[in-house]
Amino acid sequence: MRVYTILLVSIVGFAIASAAPVRVTVEPTMVKGPATAPVTIVEFSDYQ
Repeated sequence: MRVYTILLVSIVGFAIASAAPVRVTVEPTMVKGPATAPVTIVEFSDYQ
């Protein structure tokens, strides 16, 4: 439960701090599920 609380606070803090929406280009090969889904989840990662 504590981990979820910390995660939620981090997400909300990031959402408040972000000033402008960011446009992300998504190619069809990078997508799972229908294009008409009510929710879009974008995952960023760094493989360095």
